[in-house]
Amino acid sequence: MKQKNYYAILEVNRKSSDQDIKLNFRRLAKEYHPDKNKSKDAEEKFKDINEAYAILMDPEKKRKYDRQVARYGYGFANIESGLQDVKYEFKSGANVFNDILNQILGFRKGDNNSNNENIDDKKKPIKGTDIVTHLDVTLEEGFFGAEKKIAIRAHKTGMKTFSVKVPVGIKNGDKIRLAALGNPGKNGGKNGDLIIHVKLLDDPEFKIEGTDFNKDINITPAVAALGGKYKLQVMDEKLFVSLPKRLRDGEIVTVPNKGYVTEDGNRGDLNLKVHIDLPEDISEREEKLYEQLLKIERKREEFNG
Repeated sequence: MKQKNYYAILEVNRKSSDQDIKLNFRRLAKEYHPDKNKSKDAEEKFKDINEAYAILMDPEKKRKYDRQVARYGYGFANIESGLQDVKYEFKSGANVFNDILNQILGFRKGDNNSNNENIDDKKKPIKGTDIVTHLDVTLEEGFFGAEKKIAIRAHKTGMKTFSVKVPVGIKNGDKIRLAALGNPGKNGGKNGDLIIHVKLLDDPEFKIEGTDFNKDINITPAVAALGGKYKLQVMDEKLFVSLPKRLRDGEIVTVPNKGYVTEDGNRGDLNLKVHIDLPEDISEREEKLYEQLLKIERKREEFNG
């Protein structure tokens, strides 16, 4: 069954406030009210608007809806061959795969081509074979979600281009399954699926581990001793991280909830590994200060020795 996009229906997004949702609801409800709008689809549109409002304004219903969308998606492949309303999912694992077969495609766990090959009745419907390909996704595309084009060579029809929605929080090794976009079935059997293996590309700034971001940073000896602010960009957000005093080379400073995003909107941590680095060029004044510091260190060593 096609999953409605309640955000699109109310012309809002997941970050929209309750006030924005209310304002758009009132505007759209007034526009499509059947008493005022006599178009053919006004009544159905009015029902969708009310349904979307009831879901998005109820915190518990909205959480369940967002989890369902993150798991199964409400996007559909847009293809030239006329196949539409195709549901996709991006989770991996046998349980999820079987759930998708049962809930969306209407198959049983044992349905596959190897069983069909042993069927004596050649006229029995046979499901088409799957097409397997891969898709490169940047860290930013995985963090925010994206829509990407993918070209495959379909059975007997040559190259075809599909529009694929990359869900927020997708991970390296996840799969996107586009139902019925594989090779055609026989004897009226259903088409196979298009299975896309996702590769999350390395990022020049951040290394991802689970849902955490890891990053190496260089600081001066003065900042290591006295602490200070460290500015950096994490996706679309500028951060000023407070570094504590007396940092040692190799220590890790953790910033909670500033890592990668999960499918349900939670975030991992940002881990900054500190490297103490002396600037290439230092002024005469800085050099004298280092000389004074060296004298203090030697006196301390003599006192402790």
